[in-house]
Amino acid sequence: MKNILLLGLSVALLTSCSQNQNPKFDKNQESVKKWFELWEIEDVNSLSEMVSEDIEWQGAAYGSEIIKTKADVINYIDAWHGAMESIKYTPDNFLPGVDPETNLPNGSVRTYGTWTGINSASGKSFKVRFYHTFDFNDEGQIINGADYGDATGVYLAVAPDLSTSTSDSTSIDSNDQGTTSEDNE
Repeated sequence: MKNILLLGLSVALLTSCSQNQNPKFDKNQESVKKWFELWEIEDVNSLSEMVSEDIEWQGAAYGSEIIKTKADVINYIDAWHGAMESIKYTPDNFLPGVDPETNLPNGSVRTYGTWTGINSASGKSFKVRFYHTFDFNDEGQIINGADYGDATGVYLAVAPDLSTSTSDSTSIDSNDQGTTSEDNE
């Protein structure tokens, strides 16, 4: 009886441990690592191959809508590449995601990490923490993703400094016609 009880307990323990990992997670985690490598070298064509035509992506900028086409996701990536140089993502970890209905691992990947880079226009550097999610289809392409972090804060922190010169300023005179400061001299 004691042996049967120990055997049953062992089976239950092994079964519960095996549910903690989806067999697709390791492959998808490698894909996410490759995704960030391709971001860093700005290989948009290879990034595009990793994205499904049936994509939904949530950007991190304030008020951004869900991006629903592959072309728009690639444009989103291209915009970051156009605005920044020396982009690097340093992950803290890669975590398995879960199905929201079953709470069981579903092969999706989550990651926390730090982005660094330099704004192309201002030369200012940034360092910001982000959280990213990646869901995959059966072909191993990304079908859903999201960026969570302070993208708007990055934009503001690295923006070129505004000129404080008043020589190009415009004022409104009493006749409601725009005049420049040079007109007023």
